[in-house]
Amino acid sequence: MVPPQSGNRLASLSTVLTKIRTSPVAASTNKKLEELAESVRQHGVLQPIVLRQATDEGRYVIVMGARRYRAAKRAGLRDMPAFVHAAGSADRYLQMIENIQRDDLNAPEIAAFIADRLEQGDNQADISRKLGKPRDWVSRYASVQNMPEFLRSKLAGSSIRAVYELYQAWREQPNAVEALCAAQESFTDAHARQLAREVRTKVRGSSADHEGAPGAQPLRGPVAPQVASQPRERGREAAAAGKLPNSSVDRSERMGTSLTIRVRHQDRRGCLLVDRLASQGSRHAVLLIDGAEVAEEVPASTITIEEILSA
Repeated sequence: MVPPQSGNRLASLSTVLTKIRTSPVAASTNKKLEELAESVRQHGVLQPIVLRQATDEGRYVIVMGARRYRAAKRAGLRDMPAFVHAAGSADRYLQMIENIQRDDLNAPEIAAFIADRLEQGDNQADISRKLGKPRDWVSRYASVQNMPEFLRSKLAGSSIRAVYELYQAWREQPNAVEALCAAQESFTDAHARQLAREVRTKVRGSSADHEGAPGAQPLRGPVAPQVASQPRERGREAAAAGKLPNSSVDRSERMGTSLTIRVRHQDRRGCLLVDRLASQGSRHAVLLIDGAEVAEEVPASTITIEEILSA
């Protein structure tokens, strides 16, 4: 609903200031935009966009309707109908919800909004609640500000989920992921997940081969949410105790199996760090939530195992 102090007017497209003009647009979004532009050519802009006064006199910033604005420019319009909000009358979260629902924003724009909210003091739980989105959805967009430029550029042709999978792998093996991105323009969710898994597998194998070697470097990142078994040491311990390692678990350890256990805690997802004991006792678990830099302890009864990945 438009507040009483707002007015309905024809806005000149040349007076609208908006960051979206320099943001990358995915190919699929481009196609939809061209379809909307064709509709605008035929019928005009049927629903006014919403503007607010910019800092520059006589200039405006789009609050709602960025996609309609793009389509109108593409259709060659010089003016379009608009409501103008009075200063301070629009709630930024309501604007974001409106634009997300209308598919008016792309991934870099959503990421910029979340980064701004975090800078203003909101935490991810606040943003999740106010936008009505899951915590892992917010975490993926929040991670964009920490991504290297070559990964951020992939948002033009890949989903945020695909790029986030590659980002998680990049934190462990940056050179390998950068090489993959240099060779390919875009990634589907499934392909990115597969590539990220392959990178992690190679890293663990390389780490086991060079363990203790002079100059060996640790994996990138604050924690490594994988469990790498050490069959040689355990085999020696079993031999010293007069026992032969003949269980299926011991056989897996002799094969050098490593695991990543993906879990869900409430509305968040992450990795279970089974190689770390919780300081609060055996009824708690240590988790590294996706997008977080620091692990946390939660009651074991509140987590659900979703996926067990072995290398």
